[in-house]
Amino acid sequence: MDTILRQCLGIDVSKLSLSLSLGHLTNDLSKKFESHEDDSNDLTGYKTIVKWLERSLDTSVNFIIVMEATGVYHQHVAHYLYERGYDICIMQSGRVKRYAQSLDQRSKTDALDCRMLSMLGLERAPRLWHPPSLSLQELKALSRERSSLLKDRTVETNRQGALLSGVSQSARASKRHKARVKLLNLQIESIEQEMRALILEDQELKRKLCYLESIPGISFISAATIVGETLGFESVTNGKQLASYAGYDVVLREFGNFKGKTRISKKGNIYIRAALHMPSMTCVRCNPTLKAFYNRLKPNKAKPLVALVAVQRKLLILMFTLWQNEENYDADFENKKQQKHKALAAQDNNLINQFVS
Repeated sequence: MDTILRQCLGIDVSKLSLSLSLGHLTNDLSKKFESHEDDSNDLTGYKTIVKWLERSLDTSVNFIIVMEATGVYHQHVAHYLYERGYDICIMQSGRVKRYAQSLDQRSKTDALDCRMLSMLGLERAPRLWHPPSLSLQELKALSRERSSLLKDRTVETNRQGALLSGVSQSARASKRHKARVKLLNLQIESIEQEMRALILEDQELKRKLCYLESIPGISFISAATIVGETLGFESVTNGKQLASYAGYDVVLREFGNFKGKTRISKKGNIYIRAALHMPSMTCVRCNPTLKAFYNRLKPNKAKPLVALVAVQRKLLILMFTLWQNEENYDADFENKKQQKHKALAAQDNNLINQFVS
């Protein structure tokens, strides 16, 4: 009789419905899947899923639930099932897409996608998901609201400039534009005050945010935006993964006689890249480490912006390192690192000379 080694529920999430596929990995490494009719993406559907799992699962075997991150639509079901004691894994869309391509699956339906997610959970050992704190979730919502208002303010400012540059000018229209810009400024200021108050209430978050603010060129708003968008770097394990999440991973396209150029993929969190643009311009002027890095790269690049993007990537990884190590920025870190390597090399040379003699 086949013995079940592992169980995984794949959930394909949409705004209104959930597609389900329960997979079982047996001792002969074969996979068996059980389908279930689509449930609604609400509390009624979540309760139906739990009842089905209670009937179908072998409680003595490891079980995991895998779903793809789909904006905000997966959040309610993920929190509900996590609170019921289930292990949850939320996969980034890029990793899911690459796994699906490896299966040579040409069709794409909700039923196939949930089965593919179930298969992924059976074959791999994905990293478990834990809900971020309420403070980080609220900080992320505030930073995105602020970003949206900044875009609206830019639009209104441009419209007002175009209106004033035209031949036919309307005083009443100009007055309305100014009123809208004033309202947007008030709302942006209010959001920034809420962000500061939120962080002041969370002592742990306040303490760790100070490490990022110690970097010359990084303001409170920039640091808070990065922490909010990454939810405190909750799902990040290394700098390479973080760069890919933000769209700073370098890609190259070459085939046949065509020789492409390296560039960043931009397949990542656009809010992080937008939040790092202005700080990077400040850092190349006042940050001793990044200034030297920028001046070294700039002559070798066709455009200064390419070197500036490299500074943004390095700045993001620096923020992650300080957050993880809980350390303040050290301007002499690079020099200390080089001196340490020279000292170790000198010790090795002395040992070699002693052994030879």
